[in-house]
Amino acid sequence: MKKVILFFLSLIVGVALFIAVFRYIGVEAFKEAFKSFSWWTIGVVAVLAYAQTFVGIYRWKLILRAQGDNVTIKQLVAPKFAGLTVSYLTPGPNVGGEPVSAYFLKRNAGIGYSKGFASILVDKILDFTYPIPFLIAAMVYAFFKYDISWQAIGVFVFTLLVLIVLLAVFYVQTYRGIGFFSSVIRVLRLHRFKRMQKMIDKMLHFEELIIKFFNHQKELFAKGLILSLIGGIIVLLQFVIVLISLGIEANIVQILMMMVFMILSSFMPIPAGLGSYEAGQVIVFSALGYTASIGVAFALILRAVEVFKLGLGLFFLSHVGIRVLQELPANGNGKKSTSDDPGEFDIIGDTDSET
Repeated sequence: MKKVILFFLSLIVGVALFIAVFRYIGVEAFKEAFKSFSWWTIGVVAVLAYAQTFVGIYRWKLILRAQGDNVTIKQLVAPKFAGLTVSYLTPGPNVGGEPVSAYFLKRNAGIGYSKGFASILVDKILDFTYPIPFLIAAMVYAFFKYDISWQAIGVFVFTLLVLIVLLAVFYVQTYRGIGFFSSVIRVLRLHRFKRMQKMIDKMLHFEELIIKFFNHQKELFAKGLILSLIGGIIVLLQFVIVLISLGIEANIVQILMMMVFMILSSFMPIPAGLGSYEAGQVIVFSALGYTASIGVAFALILRAVEVFKLGLGLFFLSHVGIRVLQELPANGNGKKSTSDDPGEFDIIGDTDSET
């Protein structure tokens, strides 16, 4: 119940911020921003968005293969899109859909929850790793080139430093064979709480699989980063096309700054980054010398493309959701799974118990 209340509170904040942005720029200025926009652009950008997602699916396939699980691209489509949809609607930095992806993966490919979830975590870590050098470069350039408020700079630096520190600790501890989760549990002394023991056991099991991947699959790790970079380039192309359609000719560094604020907005605890994404683009477009209305138009076009793409995820969620309800009696309503997978559990049951 608490999660539901927090979700709606964060949604209200997002809606209020969204309305405030539109009141700030004005309706007429917003209409003016779309004057030169070609609507066919949405179709082209949507195709690129799907292409970027399928690059991510192929990367996930390689990770699973390294774990000894041979799956087809087709088997990964539903898990990927369903997970992305839930993550998009979950307040936070594009996370929240991982258990859903693992659940779909088990249904589609028969891969145990622990192995599936570990592969998803590795995939997510690769996603968070590759943009770091570009974020730092854009930040340094912005400091010296543009008039950005110290408040915005402070938020950006703090978020980036937290991300860098977490990734650095993760990689150091993982390659030492100690593990990131083990370190967190030890520092916070979570093992003292008996009620958390079941969750800790699952985390440590995931950790073993992750350590095994990073310590024995260095070549695949490099391939994963390259595929992540390709996905990033596709996103860059989406930005370029939308900007051109709005009559804006931005250079590569300016586009990277727009991407930076897009990433920052995803860290706000608001579903779909509602309002925060638009506000972020207002800040960066104004700093770059463009009108705030162009920034909002840019954000809304990309949001429309994202919603269009994630419609496929909603389809999979609604389709499987009906079957899940039909299977509830057989699942034991939260009882532990009879699977041999040590980290496996009934997702629906665990979720219910938490609420």
